[in-house]
Formats: sequence, C-alpha cells, structure tokens
Amino acid sequence: MRRLLPIAFLLLALAGAGCRRPLAGAVYLAPGLPFRLCPPETGPEFFAIQELTFGFPGGRRETAVAAIENKGGNLSVVASTPLGQTLFTVQVRGRAVTVDARMPLPSGLDPALLPALVQFSLWPEAALRAGLEPGVRLEQDGPRRTLLLRGRAVWTVTRDGAAAPFKGLMLENPAMGLSVRIRTLEE
Repeated sequence: MRRLLPIAFLLLALAGAGCRRPLAGAVYLAPGLPFRLCPPETGPEFFAIQELTFGFPGGRRETAVAAIENKGGNLSVVASTPLGQTLFTVQVRGRAVTVDARMPLPSGLDPALLPALVQFSLWPEAALRAGLEPGVRLEQDGPRRTLLLRGRAVWTVTRDGAAAPFKGLMLENPAMGLSVRIRTLEE
C-alpha cells in the first residue's frame, strides 16, 4: 500500500499547508500562497507520459507515473503506480476541476494541486501572473521559474528542454522539504 499513494501523500502534505479554502478555482501551493487555475486553452497543447520521483523530508523517495494531456480546452492528469494501477484522474475545464478517484483519497486532499503544479511548470508567464494573488511574484530566469511570497522563494521549477513537454523538470519547495523530479518518457 505504501507504494500506491506517492502523489496522494505529496498532495496531502501540500493540502494541509493551507489553513482555509481559497477563492473558487484556486488552490494553495503553500501556506498563504493561493493560485487560481488557468483555463487550459491558455497553455500549450501537448501529451506526455512522465515518471515522477518525489523527495520527502528525511530522504524518503517514491515514484509514480502520470499521463498528462492539454488539448481542446481540457487539461487531464491520470496518476498511476509504476505498475500501472490508476490512482486518480483530474480534469480541468475552464477553472472547474473534477476528480475520479479509483481508491479512497486521504481526507483534506486537494487533487487540483497536481494540475496547478503542471500549470506553474508549463504555462506562459502572462497566463500564470493572471492567477496570482497580490503579494505573490513570479520570476523567470531562462529555464528556471520561481514563485515568491513576500519576497521569499516558495516553489522553484527548473525545466530541461525547449518546449512543453520538457525532457525533464525539477520542482522544489525547500520550506516543506519536498521535491519532484519529472522525466518525460519516450513515446
């Protein structure tokens, strides 16, 4: 069972970070950091199967696989175990999020965090800025993006490649001791 929920554990840790539900269409990426999901059509069209390696406090690592597609105004994320057992599917149309959980998800889990991190990693800067609350800043320095809250870096993504889907991504939240190394698998 321990190997079945790596994404769910990461999302649960992040969901517990917010103390109140943000405005409609928004999720907390960290305490005090609400982010409004962007409409899928504002991002690049792509399909990718990616291996995600999660780093947790204490050095623990977990691996999962995600099929991610953004096409026709629909962002879809299917999370599964490395052996192919589906954990859940998240769909974003406009700013509405629907979840199909194949197994019970932990209480307090906000599966919209996964598409929010996808958007933070891949969407154009202008679309992302429209979803940020006052006091939150997005900085772009070549392949590296950083979300800052009151001047402090909260999430950083480093992208490897020229366009979505990138060959690799590294998401880091140092304050929570979390990281996600993402590798796009060959089709």
